[in-house]
Amino acid sequence: MNVFRISEPVSLLIGGAAIMLAFGSSYLVRGELEVFAIVGIAAFLASIPHELAHKYSAVRLGCYARYVLSPVGLLITLVSAIPYLPIRFLMPGYVVVSSPYYDPVINKRVNGVVSYAGPLVNIVLGVVSILAYHFLLPWLINVYGLSYWIIVLAWFLTVNTQINGWVAVFNLLPIPPLDGSKIIVWKPLIWVIMIVAAGIILYIGAVHMF
Repeated sequence: MNVFRISEPVSLLIGGAAIMLAFGSSYLVRGELEVFAIVGIAAFLASIPHELAHKYSAVRLGCYARYVLSPVGLLITLVSAIPYLPIRFLMPGYVVVSSPYYDPVINKRVNGVVSYAGPLVNIVLGVVSILAYHFLLPWLINVYGLSYWIIVLAWFLTVNTQINGWVAVFNLLPIPPLDGSKIIVWKPLIWVIMIVAAGIILYIGAVHMF
């Protein structure tokens, strides 16, 4: 697949901005800028660390890795940003990984480790948001009262949980070229644990928060 030949930091920013629009465009067109900011920041934080986890796990395993934009994927993501569409496809770019190994067993492990690193970040961020919502927020309310900024924080933690849960679930689907298709081939049990954890996070964010 052809990619845009621009610097990696710019590619990450463009990809993150596209995902921000995909999640928050409906709020933007309604002029709800405050809501768009909350949703957009959560979406950006769910997407960029995900991609960087892929990159740096690959580098640690001795591979070359670089995030690149996909023209087709970016276009699909921007189409998904059309307000009020019920489905979002988040694929503005991906991490290109070049392995120096020839052993298929080693490469199978490399693909598995690099693939699970991204959704793992989303699962961790989701868990942190849930814990902060249920333990940090009550303490803040007890100390400072129910202020405007605490309400904003509660809203952000809820949205952050939902988006990270959704991004993790989507990427863990065992459909090529998504992460789940590589994880399930490498370690099926790890895939099961991760998809269950991501589903629980998404459920908690959607039903039991705010």
